[in-house]
Amino acid sequence: MKLSISKNVHLVEPGDFEPTDHWYPRVLNSNIHPLVSYFLNLSNEQIKERYCRLNPGADSEAVGGLLAYQPRFFRWSGTDLMHVTNHEGNRKLTVIETNSCPSGQKSMPLLEMNAEKGGYKRLIEQTFKPMVDRHHESGVLAVMYDKNPMENVGYAATIADIFGETVYLAKFETGDQDAPVKFDDGKMYVRSEDDKWVAVRAAFRYVTQLPWNRLPKKSKTLLLNPIEACLAGGRNKKAASVAYDAFNEVYAEFGIGIFTPKTYRDVTLERLPNYFQELGGTMVIKVPDSNAGQGVYTIVSQQELNKAQEALAKNPDDTYIVQQLIASNYVEGADSSKNWYHVGTVPDNKGRSYAFDIRMMMHATDEGMRPLAAYSRRANLPLNQPIPEGMNSWDVYGTNLSIKGEDGWTYADERLMLFDIRNFGLLGLGIDELIQGFMQSVMAVYAIDQQAINLFEPKLNN
Repeated sequence: MKLSISKNVHLVEPGDFEPTDHWYPRVLNSNIHPLVSYFLNLSNEQIKERYCRLNPGADSEAVGGLLAYQPRFFRWSGTDLMHVTNHEGNRKLTVIETNSCPSGQKSMPLLEMNAEKGGYKRLIEQTFKPMVDRHHESGVLAVMYDKNPMENVGYAATIADIFGETVYLAKFETGDQDAPVKFDDGKMYVRSEDDKWVAVRAAFRYVTQLPWNRLPKKSKTLLLNPIEACLAGGRNKKAASVAYDAFNEVYAEFGIGIFTPKTYRDVTLERLPNYFQELGGTMVIKVPDSNAGQGVYTIVSQQELNKAQEALAKNPDDTYIVQQLIASNYVEGADSSKNWYHVGTVPDNKGRSYAFDIRMMMHATDEGMRPLAAYSRRANLPLNQPIPEGMNSWDVYGTNLSIKGEDGWTYADERLMLFDIRNFGLLGLGIDELIQGFMQSVMAVYAIDQQAINLFEPKLNN
């Protein structure tokens, strides 16, 4: 960490960027897979043309419009997708969730070996800086965060270099009674020396745990991303589901849509057993505003359902998202026309194949929506073997690496699958899957941003 000037506030200066501090060690020593590099260098026109080849019913003009879209609120995002197939071998990338403050830079090999700041620089230079240049407020630049210092110190150091000025790095945790950040009439201030409050003109935000209890709507200080992106679906799974449905209703006539597992909203605690039966004895329960793998329950037995209900009974009036579980294998008696299965990793030398997800990070640039970083995470236990006694189905289906402990957050990075020469081939993905996944991400971001505009600035859509 850099120079400390008050509790939980540090100064980051130009020249402070140290690559070894901002990537996992094995990422620093990896080389990006050529196919991934090729994908990241495709123009939006190339992506549009290929996507329409892969989806002959898609309207080319509509696809181009989505790629060129300039979000009002949601200008930096990370979509989690899974590679699935059905009984007929029809493979798709399905959207699991979309995140408004995504991690990923520390897991992404450099696109160019001599560009030592990698995606940190692309995001700040192509997205954050143009926003700041158009925003006319006085004050300093800041980064506020509540986890993931590896990336956030990296962002602060990159901002310091690109703007040529010192950046205030503030840890802004939920429940902090002596927080180093405050908002006064929509303006952000950060605590400096001697308990002085310094006005902030623009801030890079990585506040992910219940951010609405600290951040105001209509912030006068420029934020990437503002809280509106979270409330409209970037940090709320129910709101995101509503946005996806609204998008699909509008864009069905253009032959495109967001693909998600079958989803039910506003499910009460006592109704969970009904959906368990309706979905054939398996399902996923999600707390709508949870993230980082918390508040998600994969259910494959009555015992797991009982355990989940017991945990959720602490908040008996809450409602939940219920989704169809993407299965490991066909279950005898299930409706094969409705089931989706994990494609899984290419089997290893012991025949083991694992469920995995794809984090697709993207950002809004002058060119339109662009892919920024990508990586995968695999589950702990293989799909094609019985679950050992005492283990939960989450070990087969859950892919998130974040682990919340008493001393804060840790990461099970041994399950990280890099998009490098060594790992990428194990995923069985090709360039067409990356294009399909990116377009699903673009649609999800568009849907959430449009919902944010309708909720918070409806005059923009009139």
